This record gives sequence, C-alpha cells and structure tokens, in this order.
Amino acid sequence: MTDILITGGSDGIGLASAKLLAGDDTRVTLVARREAKLRDALAGLRGAGHDFLAADLSQPDGLDLVTERIGTRHYDVLLNNAGIGLYGDFAELPLDDQLSMMRLNMESVTAVAHAYLRQARPGDALINTASFLAYAPLPGAAAYSATKAFVAALSETLWWENKDKGVYVLGFSPGIVTTGFHSAAGKSAAVFPSVLVQSPERAARELVRALQHRRSPRVITGFATRALVRLQRLVGARTAINMMARNSASQS
Repeated sequence: MTDILITGGSDGIGLASAKLLAGDDTRVTLVARREAKLRDALAGLRGAGHDFLAADLSQPDGLDLVTERIGTRHYDVLLNNAGIGLYGDFAELPLDDQLSMMRLNMESVTAVAHAYLRQARPGDALINTASFLAYAPLPGAAAYSATKAFVAALSETLWWENKDKGVYVLGFSPGIVTTGFHSAAGKSAAVFPSVLVQSPERAARELVRALQHRRSPRVITGFATRALVRLQRLVGARTAINMMARNSASQS
C-alpha cells in the first residue's frame, strides 16, 4: 500500500493529482484549511482508506499539526503544494499581506520538506510546487515570483542532496493553471495568453508522469511555457523583464 500526503489538496492541482493517484493500492491524505471542502474532495477519490487533515499552514498551529503527522506516520510521497499569490505593485500592496504569503509559500514549504526528509526512506518522493515564474519573474507579482524562485532553488538542491539516499525530490513548476488561485490573488487566468493556460488535470498529468519516471529535479508544465522560459534565457535579463512587464501591463 502506498500512502501519499498532499497539502493544498482540496482543489486545483492538489486535488487533480489526488484523483489520478488514489486507488485500491494508494491511500491519500489531503491537507487544506476547510474541513467541508476536504470532505467533498475525499468523496471524489477512487479506493478506500483516504483521510484528511484540516490545517492552515500559514499559522504555526496548523503547520505543527502537519509536521507532527509526518513525524508519526510514514508517507511514501509528499506533494508540498499549498500556496497563495498576490498580484499588484509591490510598493502598493500591503506589506503584511506579502509577508503572510512569504510565510506560507516559503516557511511552510521549508518546514514540511524538512520534516519529511528527516524520516524519508529509499524509494520515497517529495514534490514541491513552485511556478514557471521562478524562472520568468513577473512584474506585478514581484514577491510571489520571488517565493517561487526560492521553492525552485530549494527543491533542485534537495534533489542532489537526497538522490544518493534513494529519495527523489522534484521542483514542480506549473504554468498558468485555471484554478481559483488567480482570482484569489487579484486576477483571472483568462487574461493570460491562452497558449500558456492549462487545466489542473493537464498539469497534474505532467506531475504524475514525472513522479513515475523520477528523472529530473525540475519540471515546467506545458510546451509553450517551457518555450517561454527558454526564450527568457536567450534574450537576457533586461529584455526578459521588459517582456514580462508588457504582459503584466496588458492584464491591468
């Protein structure tokens, strides 16, 4: 029996991944803030024995609940997926809101990853959800882009530190995914070029495929998104930032 823990598991990529992974031989534990949404999510999973943990990872008590669970129950796979975003000019957005986002996107990811890797066994896997903005930072989402650059760098270095132990670590960087994330952050996914937009299910299929193959420390979802990131590297920092800034301005 395989046991999987997924934070941010009540919707979006977390839930789409759970639906692909859950089955008769795989039990899933979903973590999110709202118990009602978790119960609904669990009801849609194949197989039996699934569980949930209602916890707000942006709060110390919620983070302690999750790290304590990891310390007392073994999970073969952990998808470290909880996170939020904020769109807007850095100097105009409330500082407290940005610091709160940084705590969730960086501190909680770090604490959960640390708790997991301290007890990980050969064959286990840790997936941290970053974003393609880790490699193509977006003016108008400065602090968010920075948090995801942190997650990407952390994940890729942890891949190297753990590969000889038989533990796989992946930095998973989705493109623009049609979830409630964007509206909560202050925009709609519909304002982005359609070629960059993916459904949660499509992104989750790339995640599951990467988990099955376990070849690379980095996955960026979507052919067009990968092409954009490659282009950013070719044109240089000034041109790349200007490109993203023009895109950001067109969304305002």
